[in-house]
Parts: sequence; C-alpha cells; structure tokens
Amino acid sequence: MNPKKSLSIVLLLFVGAAVVVLVAREVRRDASQTAPVVEEDVSLPTTGLVAYYFHSEIRCPTCRNIEAYAHEAIQTDFSSELSSGEIAWRVVNYELPANAHFVTKYEIVSPTVVLVRLSEGQQTDWRNLMRVWELVGDKDAFAKYVRQQTEELLVSTQD
Repeated sequence: MNPKKSLSIVLLLFVGAAVVVLVAREVRRDASQTAPVVEEDVSLPTTGLVAYYFHSEIRCPTCRNIEAYAHEAIQTDFSSELSSGEIAWRVVNYELPANAHFVTKYEIVSPTVVLVRLSEGQQTDWRNLMRVWELVGDKDAFAKYVRQQTEELLVSTQD
C-alpha cells in the first residue's frame, strides 16, 4: 500500500472516531440535562397559585433570563406565600411527550411563564405571561409585570 493511501485511511478512521466520540458526548449531555417530568397534581396547592416556567429543549440566554427573573420576582415578592404553600413554583420542559398537554392547555408557543389559579383542587383561571419576552430587557419592568399578574390571580383565589 502506498503511503498516500495509508495516510488517507488513517485520517478517515480518525475523523470517524472523532465523530463517534462527539455524538456519544452529546447524547450523554442531553440525557443528563433533561428536566424531570412534572405532573400537574404533584404537591400543588389545593387553593392558591402555581407559577410555571415552561421551557423547551434548547435554552438560550434570554430564556434562562426569563426563568431567573420570574423566579426571583416570585421569591422576592411572595416569599411567605411560597413558604406556606399558597404559591408553588414549577419548571417544566413542555417539549417532553409527557408534558405535551400543557402546550394546548396554556397556549404555549415558546418558553413562557404561566400562572394557574386553583380553588379546592380545580383550576379556575390561568394566564400566559407572554409579555415577559417584551420586558426581559428591563428587569424592573419585568418584575413589576410578574408581580402585578401574580397579585391579581392570588387575590382572586382569596375571594
């Protein structure tokens, strides 16, 4: 076998092995980062509010900011309600097959925050806070929006 042909074969084997290693790493990384399936009725308040952050498989920096800002707003402004269980915070991957029902139920078209009001174990109202995309560049306006929407739904659970 001539040296040029041998070098070509070695290079092709090297490229093939590198592709296999990269694919295996990606599969392992995806498996370790898959969010758990969240069932609607697991440890949710009987009467109160559930603040969901729905995300997709791909989580861009803006999506991560939306989650962080919303979680911070809920934790900061409703810490006693979180502690008492009147408000629950949940993060859900809406692209998982087990969570697909959320997409139609809450009209999810992209990562978003959804507030769900419960009364005696039954959903009585919900809001998809799609304006979070518009406000993500202004953290204060974002927090104010989430706080206002949460207060409105929370007050209506107490009526």
